[in-house]
Amino acid sequence: MVNIIFKNVGQGDSIIIEWFENGKSKFGVIDCNIYQKQNPILQHIIDHEIKEIEFLLLSHPHSDHFSGFHELLMHCRNKGVTIKRFLHTSEITPDYLKTASRSLESEEALFLLFDLLKVMRNKEGLLLNTVEDNAFLKIPLSPGYIMEILAPSSVEKDKYVRGENFPFDEEDGNSNPNANWLSTILKISNEHGYVLLTSDAESSSLTRIGKKKNGRIGESKLLMAQLPHHGSKKNLNKTFWQLRKRVEKTPIVISVGENGYKHPSKDVIEFFHKNANYDIVSTNIVGALSKDDERSKIIKGILNIVSMDRSQIPIGLYSGDKIFVFDGKTCVMAS
Repeated sequence: MVNIIFKNVGQGDSIIIEWFENGKSKFGVIDCNIYQKQNPILQHIIDHEIKEIEFLLLSHPHSDHFSGFHELLMHCRNKGVTIKRFLHTSEITPDYLKTASRSLESEEALFLLFDLLKVMRNKEGLLLNTVEDNAFLKIPLSPGYIMEILAPSSVEKDKYVRGENFPFDEEDGNSNPNANWLSTILKISNEHGYVLLTSDAESSSLTRIGKKKNGRIGESKLLMAQLPHHGSKKNLNKTFWQLRKRVEKTPIVISVGENGYKHPSKDVIEFFHKNANYDIVSTNIVGALSKDDERSKIIKGILNIVSMDRSQIPIGLYSGDKIFVFDGKTCVMAS
């Protein structure tokens, strides 16, 4: 069994992977974002008294995915929490790191993070590895479950190095949208089906991994997926999602919060709503949908979201984990 826990971190990602080996819980972390001056990943580690982390993974070098990692690493060093490895998709060179950012603040934060990681590598033996699509790398989780990295491949990395432009910009003032080419796509699978975690992956990356020949998906069933880039319209690949073999009402998760980029897009929500085999789940039931405009009314109606100002809503109503249990042939949200 594998538990996949989406933390509500607003407009960003923070995911915990929990699996079991010989009766012992093991943990991995994908992205770590600060939200409302809190670090939900760090709080989870403190609350559950976790003393060993198998891996930390930075999906790509954007601040809404890495802003909490430095604090997390410092806590683990100070409290004796073992981190076995840190995985990322960038290169630890000034050119690579600088081109992921547009603001001096974000650039400095990214350099600070990797400076700390290099210290931990050199003095404490932390394994610090760049990862990409590798059909030969299968990371064992619980017995019968594996995790694979499907993106970025050399194709996406080449596009990042070339500075291939996007048709329009949906990043905040801190981040260069080109760094989305470095986004991971992770597949967690067993003999019955698989889960996809897509961070901010581009539509063309989904096309590549979904090809019938030389693709990376295979013919098993999609049991749960994360929607790329917080429900952005430009990341929607209708053909990819329509062609997937899947179970009835496959959950598709949107990690979203308040933003000025119309995330999630009304068109995206409507597409998945009309496709009867998907069930839309949002990490924040208010977030970007709090404005009383026509788009919000449509999305709220589909997601059954309460129409209130955030200031009027208790924390517990709109904030909290979305926990999926991947057990056998299903991956369902825990009640």
